[in-house]
Amino acid sequence: MNHLEPKVAQLLNLPKETRIAELKKKKWIGYSAANKVLAKMEDLLNHPKTHRMPNLLIKSDTNNGKSFLLKRFIKSHPSYENYDSESLVIPVVSIEIPSEPTPDVIYSLILQAMHIPYRDSYKKEVKSRKVFDAFERFGVRMLIIDELHVLMNTTKLKKAQLLDTLKYIGNTTQVVIVGAGTMEAHTAIVSDGQLANRFEPAVLPQWKLNTDYRKLLATFELIIPLEQPSDLQSQLIATEVYSMSSGWIGEINEILTRSAIKAINSGEERITLDILRSIDWLTPERRRYTGISG
Repeated sequence: MNHLEPKVAQLLNLPKETRIAELKKKKWIGYSAANKVLAKMEDLLNHPKTHRMPNLLIKSDTNNGKSFLLKRFIKSHPSYENYDSESLVIPVVSIEIPSEPTPDVIYSLILQAMHIPYRDSYKKEVKSRKVFDAFERFGVRMLIIDELHVLMNTTKLKKAQLLDTLKYIGNTTQVVIVGAGTMEAHTAIVSDGQLANRFEPAVLPQWKLNTDYRKLLATFELIIPLEQPSDLQSQLIATEVYSMSSGWIGEINEILTRSAIKAINSGEERITLDILRSIDWLTPERRRYTGISG
């Protein structure tokens, strides 16, 4: 089974239901752009505290692996016990901006993420002080804020207040802030001159129909437990998958997962053009136009 990683090849001995269950699990594909962002985050996590900490803004369109990348980084940096000081260390705190954010909500979300008790009736100043005390006590070094593009859906005044809150948190705690969102997140950040200079942009781009994309498909093939090689990087299949996915990695993953499940259930045990064309898939563009999911 040279077309599969050894651990994946072992799955072929299991019932098809088990293989399908494994297929449905989210898979990490360590492609170049994602690895560069993770390396940058790792470097920032270990950055010494300074008066003006560097920050990062991860930009990506929907379903292109941004949130999964963040989850992978967070999982690799869990809380741990510092036995020398007999205290808990929380190196990374992560929140997601809700649809109607306010500075008060931001502080509440951070407290919730750190399991710090508070009351909704607390004033914003009280919540912020609890956040800053907790950051110092638990040795927080990085704050991750996902869905930052939501700021563009607020009024100009609210957006300015929220951006001021990010500056205040960064200046007071001297932690690295990693923002993430769609391309609109960059528009929100650059609307504040000071923040625009503090956030280095990092883009997870849409894939192009080129050699790197075909290498990506070859990597997918290694982790899809099918008995027969599918030759995903071949010109015909690579072009078909690209046409269906528009080059978004989340779409590619879902297309190949559905096709592999059909290949297992049908006994074909490989992904073919006929299988790809039989999964009733709508491209992202048609889905947005019709309002129907893939």
